[in-house]
Amino acid sequence: MLKNSEWNTINTILLDLYSLSEEKEIASKVLSVLRLLIPFSKGYFIFLDENEKINMEESIFLGFDEKSKSEYVETYYEKDYLKYLYSFNTDSSVYKDSAMLEDEIRKETDFYKSFMEPSGIPFGAGIVLVKNNQVFAVFNLFRSSTLGDFSDKDMYVLNILKKHLENMLSKIIFQKKSSQTGEEVFTRAVENFSLSAREIDVLKLLADGRSNIDISELINVSVSTVKKHVYNIFNKVGVNSRTQLLNMIYAR
Repeated sequence: MLKNSEWNTINTILLDLYSLSEEKEIASKVLSVLRLLIPFSKGYFIFLDENEKINMEESIFLGFDEKSKSEYVETYYEKDYLKYLYSFNTDSSVYKDSAMLEDEIRKETDFYKSFMEPSGIPFGAGIVLVKNNQVFAVFNLFRSSTLGDFSDKDMYVLNILKKHLENMLSKIIFQKKSSQTGEEVFTRAVENFSLSAREIDVLKLLADGRSNIDISELINVSVSTVKKHVYNIFNKVGVNSRTQLLNMIYAR
């Protein structure tokens, strides 16, 4: 279905994407380079929070003016028939609007009549990205009547990209969430046990599995000073071993 040159383009795109470390960079790159393979008029790559609300700080819109972007986010996102897929998708999937709904039905929806048709983009296709049964991002492309509907070849390309995007983006996003959760743990430790800034430094390294010698080198103090900090932490938390300490810190 694809020519050698098109496979080479896909491989080049994927290599570029895997070199990036931020979700917004990946979203921007996908929208900017995918036109080499799939012509489109407008597109967006939105990231969603746990409540399926758009995270505007990370999301990218291409071809939309500020008015259209605001209208979509504030009004039409809730009316988008694409959201009906959220309840049924347990895995990442590729979709095409005209295959999702019969045209007679689709063209009568409020989203089509109020947003797609006035914007001159009657055709849509894209990828819903899912991890752990949670929709965390949506990549959507739109086409004008001049470009026509998306072809089987276009959908084939999206299917190739699907798992790659899921893997690279979910890894970045869920690692960030894990890191944020870790910081919340240490913030609570300060509040609950009145730990000093230096004791928190030591606690983070203990949680990372570091030995007293490692800690002394990393924070540039003697081993005896590290032992003193550890002793003070144990006393404040009310434990007498590292295992008990970490269990207590993460349980609260």
